[in-house]
Amino acid sequence: MKRSLRREDWLTIPNIITLVRLLLLIPICYLLAIDSSPVVTAILLVTFGATDWIDGYVARRFNQVSKVGEILDPIADRLGVAVIALFLVIGHHLPDWIAYVVIGTDLTLAIIYLVFKGKYRAKVSYLGKVRTAILMAGLPLTVFGRISQLSFLGSIGVVAAAVGAILHAITGITYAATIFNMRRVDRTTGQD
Repeated sequence: MKRSLRREDWLTIPNIITLVRLLLLIPICYLLAIDSSPVVTAILLVTFGATDWIDGYVARRFNQVSKVGEILDPIADRLGVAVIALFLVIGHHLPDWIAYVVIGTDLTLAIIYLVFKGKYRAKVSYLGKVRTAILMAGLPLTVFGRISQLSFLGSIGVVAAAVGAILHAITGITYAATIFNMRRVDRTTGQD
């Protein structure tokens, strides 16, 4: 018998922080779309990145890890990075290929996940954490580079975003390989 999702399973401080991270996408994308207020946009991007670390820390520190959080947090990360990269590309602040790599990798993994009905999930790897940190640093640096006194940060941000995108593709390949390997093992052992 399936147990119903209780309030304490999803209404946790880390999940609320993750939802705030998702809501931050609205003003971030708006400001990127109108190409206005680079200081505010950069601060919101830094906040977006910081909440990724904060929700995980709070979840572990106060034993508020939840199944909902384990699903919602990576969705917020992936959706946020993809959307922000897309808006930076649309505004001509990042090369197009960065958004294509990030979005293409995420869509491919989402399709694989859906094909297997969510049965197989690769655990977050060290490389995945490094990739996320680099992307979460590169995107705001790109925006900080739009401030005339900090224009040098724009180039650093673009390089970091490019490195992050390449690591994103590599991580995506390793996650896909892990999922297919789990599937193969299940088929071999008859657990499929």
